[in-house]
Parts: sequence; C-alpha cells; structure tokens
Amino acid sequence: MGLGFPQFVKRDFLLNESNGLLNNNKLTIQCEAEITDLETENHDNPQTSMNISIPQSRLSLDYGNLYDSSSFYDCVIKVKDTEIQVHKAILAARSPAFHDIFTSASDESQTNIIEIKDFNVEVVEKMLIYIYTDEVSYIEDMANEIFEIANEYKLDRLKAISEQSMCNSLNTDNVLERFALSDKYPTERLKKCCEELILKNMECLKKTKDWKKYIHSNLSLLERLLFKSHNICSTESSSEDEKKE
Repeated sequence: MGLGFPQFVKRDFLLNESNGLLNNNKLTIQCEAEITDLETENHDNPQTSMNISIPQSRLSLDYGNLYDSSSFYDCVIKVKDTEIQVHKAILAARSPAFHDIFTSASDESQTNIIEIKDFNVEVVEKMLIYIYTDEVSYIEDMANEIFEIANEYKLDRLKAISEQSMCNSLNTDNVLERFALSDKYPTERLKKCCEELILKNMECLKKTKDWKKYIHSNLSLLERLLFKSHNICSTESSSEDEKKE
C-alpha cells in the first residue's frame, strides 16, 4: 500500500469520464521525487584521504647527468680535437636533422662519428645541453652562433630562445651582422628589430666595415633598407607639407 492511496487504480474508475482522469484519451501522471546527495565514506582504507607529497620531475636533471657522465653512449661528436660522447636515441628524438643522419646510409650513421666543422666546441656543447635538458643559459655572447646551429639542426625552440636574446641585446656593433642572419635564416621578428635600429642610425652605420661586409654585398637587404628609408622620408616630407598648409 502507498501512503493513504491504493497501489493500483481500477480500469472502470480510470475510464469514467466523470472522474476527469483522461483528457483526449491521454493519462497524465504527476510524481514528486526528492534527491538526497549521499557522500561515500571509505572506512576500510583510512589512507585514501591523506595528501601524498609528489616529488618534482627529475627528467631534465637526470638527462643532464646522463650527458655529463656519458654512460651507455653509442655515438661521438667531433669538434676539431674534442670528442663528445652522446646517445643517438636522444639526439634523434630531439632533432629532426640528427634523426635524418642516423636513418640515412651515410658514413656518419655507419661509424657513429659525427664531425661538426662550422661551429666551435662551446656552441656545440650548448646545443647538446639544450637537447638533453631542454634548457640553455648564458648564451648572450654567442647568441648569433646558437641561432645558426639551432637552424642547422632544426631546433625550433632553441632558435626562438637565441632570437629573443639577439633582439634584447641589439646595438650598433652587432645589428648589421644580425640583420644578415635574419635574411639567411628568415625570421621577421629579428629582421624588423634590426631594421628599426639601422634606419635610426643609417648614416653612422654606412661608415663601418660591417656595412660593406654584410649590407653592401647583399642586394636584397640593401634594397629593403633603401625602400624603407625612402618611405620614411616620403612620410616625413608629406607631414611637413601638411603643417605648412
């Protein structure tokens, strides 16, 4: 039995129109329900509510130690008279360029000896530390070279880090070389930063040896600068004419 009502209704009572239960042969049933939020308690394992201290990741540190110790190395990178012991799997996983070397039929993949001739050992070691740890520091004095080697071995994040360093330390002593680099390895951010500084110091920079070395011999850069300079002069001239009127 329900609360004061029978559990079932008789068919005759339901079909009796005087009771008003059927409307167009449709029966509407209205229910009320109360939902109670139940909390589950686990009395069998009191440790489930304890806060467990999770150690910080040691991945970067452990891989850095692996690089320093050279344990289980299977490849050697030669930079002049220096030999650096490394691990092919890590280099291939981090650098598409190294991956291509190790999966090709080249002498390097057969001998597991890679000779790097275009960069000094300090720059190569910075790149390798980045490959192992995903971190790099103190590159301000070699930002240009780090930028180049990052492009060479297709390390996009290292390229961005070194590019940021170059933009932050830009001055009249290094701007022309870095402007040439921005053309060799296309990057609009570095190129724009260099352009702004060059255009502000054009007359002074034209008298330097670097102008002839990096700009005068590069027609595309020279044309770009002259075009920008002409536009600036035209804009300034138009502004002066408007003021006179």
